[in-house]
Amino acid sequence: MTGGAEHLGTLVVHGPGPAEDDRQRLMALTAQTVAVLMLMQRSTVVAEAHVRDDFFHELLASQLSPEQLATRARRLGVNLAQPHVVVVARPEGGAQGRAVVWASSYVHQLSGLKYVDGEHIVLLVPGDDPTAAGRTVSRELSVVLAHPVTAGAAGPVTALGAVRSTYQEAQRCLDALTALGGTGGAASQRELGFLGLLLSERHDVGGFITSTLGPVLDYDSQQATELLRTLEEYFTSGNSPTRAAETLHVHPNTVSRRLERITYLLGSDWQEPARALEVQLALRLQRARQVLEHEGGPPSRPGP
Repeated sequence: MTGGAEHLGTLVVHGPGPAEDDRQRLMALTAQTVAVLMLMQRSTVVAEAHVRDDFFHELLASQLSPEQLATRARRLGVNLAQPHVVVVARPEGGAQGRAVVWASSYVHQLSGLKYVDGEHIVLLVPGDDPTAAGRTVSRELSVVLAHPVTAGAAGPVTALGAVRSTYQEAQRCLDALTALGGTGGAASQRELGFLGLLLSERHDVGGFITSTLGPVLDYDSQQATELLRTLEEYFTSGNSPTRAAETLHVHPNTVSRRLERITYLLGSDWQEPARALEVQLALRLQRARQVLEHEGGPPSRPGP
């Protein structure tokens, strides 16, 4: 089957013997009709993709009023009442055309949106985990291009008016990842730790505390333990379990057991320099929040 000079497919007929002339003519006509339908369908998909690309550009540029954006979103079947994430991907070597073709297919499968901004490909796809989305895009597009792809991600977003700021946060994550030598990787604010907190327009202090100390906070709340206070005294004492035990008025073995529990909850790398810095920052932020909340009411568990 051909459409002009393009080969669209092959019609294979299996039977007990050669087909009669009228059957051959019927099969040729059928193949031609199918080819025309395929071309029409593809043209429709391409045209719709352009319209969706234009809409995404308008979302990012804030060129239309919220009412106009909402109307266009309904016409295109874009439902941002469901969580979406933004991924900004940058191929680290040529083949921009292939990257755009891949991105078009990718967002079509997921009912998402794409926009090409210079060397960056911006994607808006359904989901609530920006980290997972960024890693998937980086990994799959890297395979297609045979080149590394660096990706920054942000979200989730559930409102048309928040797409632009979420895109800007994803772009800042990409820039930070590049500055930190993470070319070819993917990250969201969560992976960037306190640097992500500074980069974020929302400055999600509660989210940073939860992502860093959440398991310890939950354990203290459920078991009525003092792991958080033990952590504070451990760092204050210069990482000395003995001095921390003196301050806490407990036996050093008790502090050692608590530290073992903390390692189980936070992972074995919590005392590595970079991770320890984040843990200490989260501790200070949590203490400051408790002081402020105490002035206006009882302390509460940090939320996102």
